[in-house]
Amino acid sequence: MSCKRGLSRLFLVLVAIGLAAAVSRDPTGATEMKIVDPTFSVHQGHAIGGYDTVAYFTDYAAVHGDEAHAVDLDGVRFLFANAENRTQFLHDPKRYLPQFGGYSTFALSKGKLYGADPTVFDIIDGRLYLSRNERVQELWHRNPKGYISQAEENWSELSGR
Repeated sequence: MSCKRGLSRLFLVLVAIGLAAAVSRDPTGATEMKIVDPTFSVHQGHAIGGYDTVAYFTDYAAVHGDEAHAVDLDGVRFLFANAENRTQFLHDPKRYLPQFGGYSTFALSKGKLYGADPTVFDIIDGRLYLSRNERVQELWHRNPKGYISQAEENWSELSGR
């Protein structure tokens, strides 16, 4: 059983690396990366672990999406809680995509590429940022604009862009 678990983890890592390599290469920043936290995306098969990316903005909450309102965008499946959120996303997808591919912005600001928990988030200047966990979010809240700036500097190198 331990060997199977090890192989499963290795598979997830390899898939995550492959997914990260397949993301869009927009030199302007983080809004184009479609793969959102590979551990959630690969494990559950959906971007942001199946959470509705529009609901972060409209409800300021992490709301599970529904397959009935799914959208495939550039090979990534996004779920939405309702048809209205799906329509909003289709009208302007870039507006709703998590920054830095959904990786932890705080970790990225420190030069590390760590996954994030889609239930721990902030919206700053109309952009969605995810945190690894609540403790990391507390640290992030000390200087979010500074951490965003540092993360932007590190993004190109760490994301392979």
